[in-house]
Amino acid sequence: MFQRKLLMVALGAALLTILGSASVAQAQYYGRRGYYAPPPPRGVYRSGVIAGFSFGFGGISASGCGDLCGISGFGEAHLGGMIAPNVAVMGDFWEGLHYFSGNPNVGSGQTYNGVYTAALQWWPTYNVWLKGGLGFGRIQINSDYAYYSVDDETGFAFLLAGGIEIMQSYNFALDLQLRYGNVAYGGAANSIGDVSMYGLMIGFNWY
Repeated sequence: MFQRKLLMVALGAALLTILGSASVAQAQYYGRRGYYAPPPPRGVYRSGVIAGFSFGFGGISASGCGDLCGISGFGEAHLGGMIAPNVAVMGDFWEGLHYFSGNPNVGSGQTYNGVYTAALQWWPTYNVWLKGGLGFGRIQINSDYAYYSVDDETGFAFLLAGGIEIMQSYNFALDLQLRYGNVAYGGAANSIGDVSMYGLMIGFNWY
């Protein structure tokens, strides 16, 4: 009887020793895990003020525009802020320039068309974004031959754009983007009508 009690005491002491060792090891394991910071989030970190610019090429087109429209160079700048981890509001200012020459009526010159909008940009994934904006546009057609403005109008405009960020760092992203803008010019009898811009651009963005 005494030996049985002694055996039970010994087994209990051994069990307590094993459980105590396991608890200490587990605490040390989780302590080591907690010591290291979690890995950084994937992609760029977007917060606060955002700014950037882009440039590229495409076209300006309108019904009956002829050679006063056509292949154009583009430049764009934007400034705004993040209102959610994947949503930003900004001013987007997009300008196009087309050179023409030999027009039978006005000779040579330049066509400028701008789309200036208040825009909302959304990232559905970590490196793809979509943008839409509403605002106004302005077209200026200048003639070098006659030294006068052939046309100068403003109208309601909208913008649609999308892009993919091909390079990212902590607060910078380089993207490729497609843009489309439309301006409704219709205030004058000789108005040029609706003008569209479409382009492929490369963008530089800071967050």
